[in-house]
Amino acid sequence: MVEVLDLFKVRRELKGDAQRLFFYLAKRISGYTIDEIKYFGGFSNKALINRCLAEMKRLGVVEKQDDKYYVPRPVAEAVSFAFKHYAKIGDKLIAKGFVTAIAYVVFLLILVAMHPSAISTLPLGLAFTSMFMAIGAYEVYRMRSLAKMLKTLRAS
Repeated sequence: MVEVLDLFKVRRELKGDAQRLFFYLAKRISGYTIDEIKYFGGFSNKALINRCLAEMKRLGVVEKQDDKYYVPRPVAEAVSFAFKHYAKIGDKLIAKGFVTAIAYVVFLLILVAMHPSAISTLPLGLAFTSMFMAIGAYEVYRMRSLAKMLKTLRAS
């Protein structure tokens, strides 16, 4: 089992069928057997499920108890937050609040360049941009606190 869970690595590398299996396993705390995953999860064969489970074990997001595989609740919460609030751009992860702020500033600059009479909307636009930046800062803060929480849980 991986000692420290790297949420950014999980967000970057968990994709395709492994990502679909992760979100399926995160639904139920008690876990699923491989047969239940195949039957109810809509996976085509057990080899695919085993390959996805091996990938998830390598990343440290899945655990096995008896014959059932499950995602611990704190891990599910942290990884779900990473998928919801971080955009993958190339090999980088950026908080979606920052991406929105950058897009809004670009839109505002194009609007003012095309219609100089729209310059009166700049203060309002800057207020929205600062709001998006605050959201991005919150997303970074929340991700760091989730990573710190997972580190303390793994240490104990």
